[in-house]
Amino acid sequence: MPRKTFDFTFVFKITAILSLTLVYVAQWATMIASPSLRTGTDFMAFYAAGRVAHLHGYSNAYNIDLQQEIQEDVVGFPLVQGQVLLYNHIPYLVPLLSSLVSADYVGSFLRWVALLFMIHTMAVILLLRSTKNTSRSALFFGATLFFPFFQSLLLGQDTSFLFLGVVLWVVGMTKKMDWMAGIGLALTSVRPHLCIVLAVPFLFQHRSVFWRFLAVVSVLVLISLLLLEKDGTFEFLTILQISAGGTWHGMHETDMVNLIGLATRLFPFVQSDVARAAGWVGYIAGIIMAVVLWKKEAPYAIKIGVSIILALFFAPHLHYHDLTLLLVPLALLTWNDNRAVYLPLGVSLLLLLLTPLYYVLPYVLYAGLAWLLVKRSSRLTEAMPPNPTG
Repeated sequence: MPRKTFDFTFVFKITAILSLTLVYVAQWATMIASPSLRTGTDFMAFYAAGRVAHLHGYSNAYNIDLQQEIQEDVVGFPLVQGQVLLYNHIPYLVPLLSSLVSADYVGSFLRWVALLFMIHTMAVILLLRSTKNTSRSALFFGATLFFPFFQSLLLGQDTSFLFLGVVLWVVGMTKKMDWMAGIGLALTSVRPHLCIVLAVPFLFQHRSVFWRFLAVVSVLVLISLLLLEKDGTFEFLTILQISAGGTWHGMHETDMVNLIGLATRLFPFVQSDVARAAGWVGYIAGIIMAVVLWKKEAPYAIKIGVSIILALFFAPHLHYHDLTLLLVPLALLTWNDNRAVYLPLGVSLLLLLLTPLYYVLPYVLYAGLAWLLVKRSSRLTEAMPPNPTG
């Protein structure tokens, strides 16, 4: 009678899935049950914008005073203006927020998170269908339970829209579907600073994708202008200017996992304006690196994966939940390599358990994933041959 071998990967998968699920449920329940915690999340800004739009019209969604009134009604006490969590996201999401939120803050939060989870799951399924491996269950659970994604749900952030856009771009590029790639890039405009890094290289290479991206973005900009009208547009630009300054409540530059955050933590004696200026210089350098990368002859898997890492590291504003995009290079590494499907689960466990290295691990991931993509270039070339650079 043959001896049964111990299936370590199966045990790891089950243990990781159960552990992550239990921790996430406990953390979510604790947050939503606590008035101070649930009103201190980023969702407060989304809620305020949606309620203002519902009560006063879309054109007033970026009115700081009205956002402050809504937030004061929720918390039950006056706020100093600098304590208000500003909604500094793209206007075309405002109608969706307006339709989802109500006077019930908790119910609004739950509806918003349910939508975000559905969008993320849809994007994961789409991404997995484009991968070339036969062991997708571990990758599916790893992607849906990915620690940065859970952070986005805990905060009520709109990262799912960003992730969906990146996935549509990836699938469009790998399947040579220019319209899908262009639409995906346009959807990443929910984070304009990331969108620019990903889109600018297409002004020089694969211009058919760039023109489609530009067409869709133009439609989104037109919709935004029609929603906000003249005064609302100026209020939106004012909030963007405040956000770019990095000093308003909720910006948390020292908590960022990008170049600016790294510089701020390593050199606390340097003035924030200097670190911020260095970050913007790095941002321009990151765009140039992305352009150079796309000019090289290499599989799309490497270009896409490294571009995402460049965008994350050099972005002038980036928090932990945006690391959800690392699911893309992690998924790319699974092409023709079933062993790599356990990487998302493993990464999530590391991020969850190694809390003393909370601010170190993202940079290790940036470097490690970029190195793995380049190291496995031959394997990725077999899965996805180099594409023409025209």
